[in-house]
Amino acid sequence: MALDICNAIADRQHTIVEAGVGIGKSYAYIVPLLYYNKLFNKPVLIATSTIALQEQLIKDVKKICSYINHKPEIVLAKGMTHFACKSRADKYFKEINRKDFNDNLEILCNYINNGVVDRKNIKLDVDNNIWNNVNVKATDHNRCEHYNNCSFMSLRRDMLNTDGIILCNQDLLTVHFQKLKKGQKGLLNEKIDLIVIDEAHNLEEKVRASLIESYNKYKIKSILGDVIETIKISAIRRESYENFNNITHILNVIFNKLNNQVKKQINSSLKGEEMEKYFIGIDEIREELLLLNSKIDLINYKVQFYSDDNLCEEVFEELENLQDFIKSLISIKSRDLFWLENFNDIHIFACPKNISKEINSLYFDKLKTTILTSATIADKSQGSEEERYEYFIKSTGFPTSTGFLSTPKPSPFPYNYNAMIYYTENMPHPVEARERFIKLGAEKIVRLLNITKGKALILFTSKSDLKEVYEILKHKNLEYRLLKQQHMSSQDDILEEFKKDKNSVLLATGTFWEGIDVPGKSLSNLIIFKLPFPVPDPIIEYKRTLSEDFLMEVSVPLMIVKLRQGVGRLIRKHDDKGIVAILDSRIGELSNSPYKNIVFDSLPIKNRTNDIREIESFWMKMDE
Repeated sequence: MALDICNAIADRQHTIVEAGVGIGKSYAYIVPLLYYNKLFNKPVLIATSTIALQEQLIKDVKKICSYINHKPEIVLAKGMTHFACKSRADKYFKEINRKDFNDNLEILCNYINNGVVDRKNIKLDVDNNIWNNVNVKATDHNRCEHYNNCSFMSLRRDMLNTDGIILCNQDLLTVHFQKLKKGQKGLLNEKIDLIVIDEAHNLEEKVRASLIESYNKYKIKSILGDVIETIKISAIRRESYENFNNITHILNVIFNKLNNQVKKQINSSLKGEEMEKYFIGIDEIREELLLLNSKIDLINYKVQFYSDDNLCEEVFEELENLQDFIKSLISIKSRDLFWLENFNDIHIFACPKNISKEINSLYFDKLKTTILTSATIADKSQGSEEERYEYFIKSTGFPTSTGFLSTPKPSPFPYNYNAMIYYTENMPHPVEARERFIKLGAEKIVRLLNITKGKALILFTSKSDLKEVYEILKHKNLEYRLLKQQHMSSQDDILEEFKKDKNSVLLATGTFWEGIDVPGKSLSNLIIFKLPFPVPDPIIEYKRTLSEDFLMEVSVPLMIVKLRQGVGRLIRKHDDKGIVAILDSRIGELSNSPYKNIVFDSLPIKNRTNDIREIESFWMKMDE
């Protein structure tokens, strides 16, 4: 793998390389990057999708630097939301009513006053609503009285000027490239021409997330209020506020209609298929949107003539972005995809429809070399490299004509000796016969837990399935402690509990499918409750319109990559042992599904059975 990366750097070729768990993936790209940095004194960058990997990479980079006698500057780049702003915090704490000033706020205030402003270093569970009142915001930072002593501005200068090693997340890197594309000043050193994207299987989602724009009615009102405040002449400002009151009424009508749209979709959705993104009916609100846009145009006209010229341009940029958003929303031939989400109130979201085109233009130009790697990029185990990476190539716009596709590097772990897959037959359909599947699935889980005496991670695709199975298991009087992932709880805290209590059972979903590392006996039994097919939403439905065979071209590849990530939680080091159980019978021998063999071929564990007695005897041998 390291030689493939060296060749890619020498030939200036963008490269895809899948690297199985345990081959030393990070070392395989860090060593070439460090030598490139040492020889040419040019900055190099590594982007990941998780903070946990960034922290591990810092340790790896420092260790390898000591071996090759190289001492570059190492910069962990973060966005402004990670930092508290001393000016905003002072203002916020002064405005709080003394009776609301609790112990946590006192501790947070002391941290910030003592210069501890990186949220990661504040050993306190800070509510997001509070943090949003004290964190750094886009503004004219040069005018701030704390500019010279600001940790965030110091980091920003390092990000722009370093000739060393930069580590960041994929979101921040995408924003940087987007700014450069628009002709704006980037967030990072513009001399960077060698980049590694680790955890690249997430790149499409991360780029989409960083290109998303969203508005709720409160954000729209806040932007317009800020703009009106820039008008110098009081009579004109008063007149604009009268217009603003009309806008408030229009917004209420729009968002009430959107709220009703979401309610209808929630009521008609299948149980266990939890939607996070809802379809938006533009036609129902088009008339109000046109009226809203004309009212905002009137405010914009007044601002052009009567605003304070010295005000920072971010306020006007936000107004311009809002108007572009509304015009795109109204347009029948919009290049954007729109949907709704509901976090206590309705938000309208938008992102470019053609994300692969965006990724191609941002990441694969001729001025840099981009190396993409992950343990799970391929969605097939057979065929040419182009066939094995097919879905990833399409979804990222990777230039196969000029790029290099490295043969996937298999894990060195002895999967067929240390692990076995159990798959089921005759289980009810997990969607069409959900209630029976939940009931029988819980019974299967009890028997599987008794085999390994707990030590299990049970992965779900929906919170409602998790909750119902947890309630059933709770009343079974199991001798193992049951742990359940809590909404908005810390992943680290519950993982620590799981690791400490070696016989415990953890029920989880979402982020627990990837990125968690539990080596040793604490995780000996991995149970996949249901195959992780994508839930239908506006993004998935748009992909459906572009596919001739949606199931095999989109749905199955997405499911396989996520399943491979989930299965990858079991064997984390050479001597780990365990079983994987997939309770979904759509890949059983009696199933007629066209993808069952593709699923099994894609998994590193080839040893499998549908006889639970074989699993019992296998584990008895492993546990001796």
